[in-house]
Amino acid sequence: MEKNKPTTFVKIIYILISILLICFILYPMLNIIIYSVDKNSIFQVSHEKLNNGLKLLNNSLLLSITTTIISTTIGFIAALTLKRINFRGRKLLRILMLTPLINPPFVGSIAYIMLFGKRGLITNKLLGLSISPFGFKGIVIMQSLGLISLAYILISSAIDKINPSLEEAARNMGASEWDVFKTITFRTMLPEITNTSLLIFLSSMADFSTPIIIGGSYRTLAAQLYIEITGLFDLRTGALLGTLLLLPCLLAFMLQKYVVSKRLYFSDRISSEDIEYKGINKFVKYILIAITMLYILLICVKYLFIVMGGFTVQWGHDYTFTLDHFKAIFTRDFSAFGNSIKLALVSASISSLLGVFLSYLMYRKNFKTSQIIDFIATLPAAVPGILYGMAYLTTFNKEPLVLIGTKIVIYIICITRFMNVGLRTGYALLSHIDPSMELASFNLGMGEIGTFAWITLPQLKPAFVNSFMKNFSSGMVTLGAIILLMIPSNKVAVQMIFLSTYGYTIGAAAAMSLLLSFTSLAFLGLFYLIFNLDNIFKMRRDKGENSI
Repeated sequence: MEKNKPTTFVKIIYILISILLICFILYPMLNIIIYSVDKNSIFQVSHEKLNNGLKLLNNSLLLSITTTIISTTIGFIAALTLKRINFRGRKLLRILMLTPLINPPFVGSIAYIMLFGKRGLITNKLLGLSISPFGFKGIVIMQSLGLISLAYILISSAIDKINPSLEEAARNMGASEWDVFKTITFRTMLPEITNTSLLIFLSSMADFSTPIIIGGSYRTLAAQLYIEITGLFDLRTGALLGTLLLLPCLLAFMLQKYVVSKRLYFSDRISSEDIEYKGINKFVKYILIAITMLYILLICVKYLFIVMGGFTVQWGHDYTFTLDHFKAIFTRDFSAFGNSIKLALVSASISSLLGVFLSYLMYRKNFKTSQIIDFIATLPAAVPGILYGMAYLTTFNKEPLVLIGTKIVIYIICITRFMNVGLRTGYALLSHIDPSMELASFNLGMGEIGTFAWITLPQLKPAFVNSFMKNFSSGMVTLGAIILLMIPSNKVAVQMIFLSTYGYTIGAAAAMSLLLSFTSLAFLGLFYLIFNLDNIFKMRRDKGENSI
């Protein structure tokens, strides 16, 4: 990779972005750590609460490790099945695998309560039981159902990068299908598998909503942090618990980086073309398909019961068909959906632009502080959302910069939290772009701005599109980072769903979940068409030429 010296204009842009990151990422995180460990905090937090925090940390670790193992394993199986095994209905199953990504994990709790709650269809109506199935198992099931899809999409991208010629060469040398998988396929996928495990672990550690709704007596650190702040109004204890929550997350983040850095993983193939496993044992093949289809069946059952809940007067008591829940949304709560769309659209656009542009500056230009700025920009990925929100709450509630109580604060926190997605997708793309085209443009007198606009920018479009689509879907369902910063005028749909689910108002929660899902799908479909207009017109043009 060839780096060149930045011009004054580029330096100014880099400095401005760096100041943004320092002010709105590094400063809040340092402030919350100092706030939690100063003398006043230590003396104000009782010994009993500290011991309770350590017990909750153990609960969180057990829950997150269990969820990570289950989600990564099933996601890995689903990715192999849908990318490497050819069978009927595979394309439809791929689409269904992605549906949990448009809703937060706790939305599945609605269906779980409808089936297994005290007035649930299975526990009460079919079995006549009045027991509560909530607790550790319920949280693991709900988190796993939501996060397996994330594991699937990340590991699928790793399968696309595997060079099939390496696998074929190993087979020609007499290696069995298992040996090929173990020595080539799995090892090539290891960076994405470890990255997937890290993201799922962090998501589980940061999830406070699912444990609160169906955790019962099983409490986690993130859930207790939320209760300390919103229920007990104890910022000191909340800050200390937040710091305890941060430690294993940072440790897992650094461990993943260390594991990947110990080996060089490289493949020169980037394609969505599927390579079928032909030598796989039939029994193994059917087992993989069965596991994948069982998971997709559970997804379908979840959404089926959410649909039923949205059109039922009162689940468990009155199953009469009604549209009242949807009418109530359009008459009273629809502003929350408008706020969600604005938040997702603005934060996705700005964070993707800044992230991809920053990746270009640090990858192509010679800045001495690149590694430091890269670390700061990536830091939010390792910080639980609710702790990140609390850092803003304790930092921007006083001079010199008061943001708490304003609408803009939730936009800033989402932009800074999502920037690392554009940064990483930009890095991944730039590593495959030859800088000689930019150099040739310079030599022909195009200039830096002209070269960036006409040569570099079109090449970076895929990174921006991928980042935007991911950040938009995240913006529609984000809750942990913003829930402590919300004011009535900027409430969002996912917050209303959480409050309705928390209050066991099943019909309203189900109706809002359905509307949120359809809204997200509609906008993602629209953006997909907009971003792929060139390809669509090209396909039509080619089809017309071929017909002639």
